Parts: sequence; structure tokens; C-alpha cells
Amino acid sequence: MKLNKEQLAYLEENLGKTILPLSIFENEDWPGAQPIEVLLYYKLKEWTFEQYQESFLKAADHFNLFSSRMITIDDDQYALHYCTDGVEFHHLPSIDKSFNEIDIEDIKKKIVRIKTLPGEPLLSLTAMEIKDGWLGGVSVSHAVGDGISLIYFLYVWGCIIEGKDPKTFPIPSTQRLFKGRPVNSDKIDKVFTPPLSELNDVIQNRVKSKMEKYTIREYFTDEFFNEHKKKAKLENEDYNLSSNQIVTCYLLKKYHDHVLPHTDRIRLLIPIDLREIHPDVDSLYIGNAVFDGFIEFTKDEINKMSVYEIAYRLKEAVIKARSRDLITSISQVSPYGITFKAEIFKSYRPYNVERDIVSSNMTHLNDLEALGIGEERGKFVYIAIPNQTSFVMLKEKSGRIFAEISGRYPLK
Repeated sequence: MKLNKEQLAYLEENLGKTILPLSIFENEDWPGAQPIEVLLYYKLKEWTFEQYQESFLKAADHFNLFSSRMITIDDDQYALHYCTDGVEFHHLPSIDKSFNEIDIEDIKKKIVRIKTLPGEPLLSLTAMEIKDGWLGGVSVSHAVGDGISLIYFLYVWGCIIEGKDPKTFPIPSTQRLFKGRPVNSDKIDKVFTPPLSELNDVIQNRVKSKMEKYTIREYFTDEFFNEHKKKAKLENEDYNLSSNQIVTCYLLKKYHDHVLPHTDRIRLLIPIDLREIHPDVDSLYIGNAVFDGFIEFTKDEINKMSVYEIAYRLKEAVIKARSRDLITSISQVSPYGITFKAEIFKSYRPYNVERDIVSSNMTHLNDLEALGIGEERGKFVYIAIPNQTSFVMLKEKSGRIFAEISGRYPLK
């Protein structure tokens, strides 16, 4: 893409104000990729769609990174552009059924997905009224934030719905948010928002891929956790393992041949939140603040090792990946947000869907009380992360823990 002097001057003038470049990792991994999705059920019957829309927009304004679109700033280089209409709303016809009568699988298909492409909104709300409340499907690009950013956004949205004092809302970190006033998206030069045909083959392939995702659920009781922790200690006194580590490795051993049948080795990605470790990253950083370390197993190792041996190796890898020295040696905070040193991608490549599994403990996201909404108001119905192969731990209203296992092949 060739920019003239006027366009280059526009970029230079607005960098850090209404334009934030994506990092090396974000540039390579997110354009054209699938979004994060959540489906919520909310019981506040007396509100109209317009009221939900207005409260949703207020939350997006509070964390203004969500009110942006992606633009192209160089060959295969992208940035976020702060816009007045970077959020999309969809009001679907009401459904004459109560929540307990709804087919959730059918509703999931109706959520309007954002595209994570130049010129497209990066956040959308799909709302449907039912007999005893509302269903709201949120679709958001990883280009504007990770799961923690989404939690902050949903928390503020819940506070607005409940009529709480804006002074009690978490104050967004200035490390990643825009410093200038939003622009009208129709004023953005079209050279910054090229059609899909002009984007590179990698992004075109992501968008055109129609890969079906198969999912299955596994439920876990307190007895399961207690029994396996006891067995782990009997096997080796050093195996002081968490419930999440045990579940992850139990699922890995049970399903690896199904979710990744055509590979001889599997990498388990370890998401590390830099907000907790890097001394220069604000705890309310809005954007991508997760670095994926990994641990690799051959299929033969997974089949021969016990669940507890695998879990202990995972635990050791997590401790190593969470080292402050490691994190500060590979990343830093720039005027445009967190950046990683280019040389680390020789060892830590973005995920390879042919052999990587992401494990994510999302139980805290399923707790509406943590988002400023009492559980009597509603619940999370569905949460999806964009990786093709993943284990996501969730919690039902009753307190039961379950995991959603997702892969590209039918799961038995």
C-alpha cells in the first residue's frame, strides 16, 4: 500500500491521539480472526432495546478502545482508529418463549459476529426480547482487548443498567486509551480501509475459512477434585496441584486424539496476564495484555504419563512463564501500549491451530455478582474464545463446574 505525503502526515499527526498501532503480535495474529463471544440472559423486563443500546454505548464510551475501527497503515500493518460509530447494534424479533424454553444452540447462531477487518466495527450487540427478559449476544474483536478487558467492559455495562453512580466505575488506564476526540468513520480516507481482496492471503484465508467447531461438555464435582488431588499426593508428594491444572490435563489426556488427530506433538498454551506481573503495566490496562507461553508434549508422552505427571509439568511451566524477569525482558510499555521484542517470536510463535490447545479458566466471568449484577438478575449462557481447539472452564448458577471442549473434529 502506497501512502502519499498528505496521508502520511495524517498518520503522524494522529498517532497516539485517535490512532493506535497494533503490536507485532496483534498485527500477525488478529486481523481477520474470529471474535470473542458471550451470550447473556438478563431479567430486567421493563427496559426497551433503545435503553439497552444507550447503556451499551455509554460503556463503550467509558472504555473508548471499544469504540474504534481497524485501519491499514502500511503493508500488512494495522492500527485502531477511534470513531464515533465503532459499535454495531442488532435488534432481532422478540421470541414468544421463556428462558427455560429457549434453544440456546439456535440463539448462538443468531449472534451477529464482527469481522476484525479494516473499516469494520470491532464490537457488536445482538439483542432479543423473550417472555421473561432479554438475551444479549456480545461479539468483540481481540484487536481491541483480551478477556480481562471484556470483563471490565461488561462490569461497567452492568453498573449502568443497574443505575449505579458513574463515580464508582473503574477508571480506565491511560496506557492504552485514545487521547484525542473520536472522528466520523466516513471521513477516514478509503486507502486506510481496503476491501478484503486487497488484504494479504493470510487474512483472506482466515475470513474465508468455514471450519466447523465441535463442542462437548464435561461436568466436575467436588468429589472429583478431592479424589484426584488425593491420588496425585499418593503418586508423588510434590504433586500439590490446583483444580484447574487437574481438569486441564484430564481433558488433554482424554480428548487430544479427537481435537488434534493429525499431529504427533501438542503444545498447551499458557495465557499469562501481564497486568499481574509486569511492574509497568497498569492493572486496568485496556487492550491485549496476555502473553502465551507454552509447554509441549508428544502424543506418546501424553498417552504414557499419568494425569498428575502431565499436570505437574504444566504447573512448572506456568511458574516459569510467570517470571517477572522473563516478562520484563521480552515486553515493555510504549506510548501505544504493550509491545513485545521482535526476536522472541523466533521461539514464541503465535498459536498454530494444527497442534496448539488453549486452556482458559473463565469461571470468574460466569459470576454476574462480580460484574455488579446480582445473580437473581440473570446469567451467562455461552462464552466462546476464538481458538479452534480449547478447554474453557465455566460455572453454572447452581455452582457446578463444567468444561467446554472445542475442536475441529467430532468429539466422542
